[in-house]
Amino acid sequence: MAIDLEALRERLQAAVGDSLQVGEVLGTGGFAAVFRARDPYLERDVAIKVLDPSLGLDRDLEEQFLHEARIVAGVEHPHIVPLYDADSREGLLYLVMRLLPGQSLADRIRAEGPLPAAEAARLAHEVAMALAAAHERGVVHRDIKPDNILLDASGHATVTDFGISRVTSRPDRDAAGTTSGTPGYMSPEQALGEGVDGRADTYALGVVLFEMLTGTLPFTGRNFAELMARVISAPPPKIATLAPKTPTALATLVDRLLVKERDQRPDAAELVTLLAAARAPEALLTPSQARWRKRRRRLALVGVGVVSAGLVLFLVGRVAISLARFALADPGEEPTIITDPALVPAALVADARRDGSLREGETMRFVFIPGGRTLADAAFVTDSFIVRRSSAGARRVLFKGRSLNVNRTKRPGEARLRGLLVITSGKQSADTLYDDLGGLDVTRLLLSLFANRDKLKGPTP
Repeated sequence: MAIDLEALRERLQAAVGDSLQVGEVLGTGGFAAVFRARDPYLERDVAIKVLDPSLGLDRDLEEQFLHEARIVAGVEHPHIVPLYDADSREGLLYLVMRLLPGQSLADRIRAEGPLPAAEAARLAHEVAMALAAAHERGVVHRDIKPDNILLDASGHATVTDFGISRVTSRPDRDAAGTTSGTPGYMSPEQALGEGVDGRADTYALGVVLFEMLTGTLPFTGRNFAELMARVISAPPPKIATLAPKTPTALATLVDRLLVKERDQRPDAAELVTLLAAARAPEALLTPSQARWRKRRRRLALVGVGVVSAGLVLFLVGRVAISLARFALADPGEEPTIITDPALVPAALVADARRDGSLREGETMRFVFIPGGRTLADAAFVTDSFIVRRSSAGARRVLFKGRSLNVNRTKRPGEARLRGLLVITSGKQSADTLYDDLGGLDVTRLLLSLFANRDKLKGPTP
């Protein structure tokens, strides 16, 4: 039976007396009507929601209504409509709430159809935060739907009617096997008349999110029984099929919210985190945009790899060309390199012992004589020293923890590269043995040093 709104308005005005001036009807539902009212003392407009007296309001219902109203009034959150008052007068139960300018989410969906994914995710996130705050205080809404989600002047979501659906259920309310809520948004456990917890609200929010993204409900039926049967047992349709441009993160989240088993759904606190992640710019890309971005990144990585490889090849080529030019520019005569102590010329050993460059008990392990030079300009390695002989005399350099290296450099004002044979310790140059080696000297010496690197590491300190 439809509510007689004018008679109800007159009864409500008589009940509230001078505290409020009841005005026009703002909306009606199955069990209540909402009127605009003016608070003459605070000089502000409020919304007053009154339950249909034909529900048969008894003492138990009145106590339950006021008890839940007190709990709801204690849940303060920016996305929950503030409750100013709740009372029972003249056989009427009513709530006084903040009046929000704007429209309901249901009005917006009817006017615009599916909402952009970013907008739907934002509104769902705001509702989830309200649910998390209410659930923390033990308040389960039980009737989340677009009509109970109001949009303020800035378009932000505010949830109304917290805790009232239990009060407005039909006779034998909350008894085993009965249902309460709005059929299209009921969770399977509500449809079965089972007890509910906060995951019934997250299921309903999943339905609301589905509707915001597609413009339709996941389940419909020709009658209540058919609709309930589908809610209980039919698999929900996939958003990815109905709205292919829906971001994958949102589509996956809706699928998880609409599962039949409540234990597999996130609670409101977890849902807040999931929706925050789903609102990230990267997560809001359509599947085709995400695929293209992934492909573009892959192409960029391939491009970087190709460029890097090309640069490496270019540098290696330049070095190889430089070495080749250095080695071939002035071949000169072959250097003398001796790596077998038994093959060292006796004359070199005798001269070295005579001038003191080779001490008693020492053996020449490695000998190098640049091309075109004599034994008097030789360098040799013993067990502990490197010795450089020259016309100016011999230099003995301790070889502990050091190694031989060949560097290439240019003298100022010269175009031709020259080779330096140096003794190094770490990254510091310790001593230069030769400062003007030809390309053939360097090439042969490098190959010999590499082949005999184990012999030329120097003794362990």
